[in-house]
Amino acid sequence: MSFPTVLSLAGSAINFAGQSAKASGSRAQGAAALQAAEFNKSIRDRNARVAEQEAALRERIGEREVTRFRDRFQRLQASTATKFRKGGVVATSGTPLQVLLENANEAEEDVQLIGLEAATDASRFREQARNQRLEGEIALLEGGQRRLAANTRARTQTISSFANLASGLFDTVQIA
Repeated sequence: MSFPTVLSLAGSAINFAGQSAKASGSRAQGAAALQAAEFNKSIRDRNARVAEQEAALRERIGEREVTRFRDRFQRLQASTATKFRKGGVVATSGTPLQVLLENANEAEEDVQLIGLEAATDASRFREQARNQRLEGEIALLEGGQRRLAANTRARTQTISSFANLASGLFDTVQIA
């Protein structure tokens, strides 16, 4: 074999090795993209669990706030009724009764508002949980697409390297 033939064969082999390494790198890049996406999804899932726990906590806190408010209100109503009786006023009829009823109505509105606020906050946390899960799924889908694209590049590079090797061999045969 002549020196130009050997150089041509060596060049084709080196080119083939480089293209193969590039294809291997693309496959590794695709695998890393999928791993990163799986990690991101796990973080999003954890965030979703935290948001759901916060929603449940907010509901429990809301229930506790309602209970405390009702306890305070009952003490206030009892105190008001006692003051009426100490003043010699019958607390079960007339203006004192209207005052107690109005207080009770306002207290019930406050209880409803506390419950609504707690439910609204809990709903907001649950929505955050849903969004986190959706973003995790999207990250996983994107990672899969990046892996697919990297694997496609790797296949293309492998085919290209075989084509270049065949072309180099053909050129070598023509030189010899």
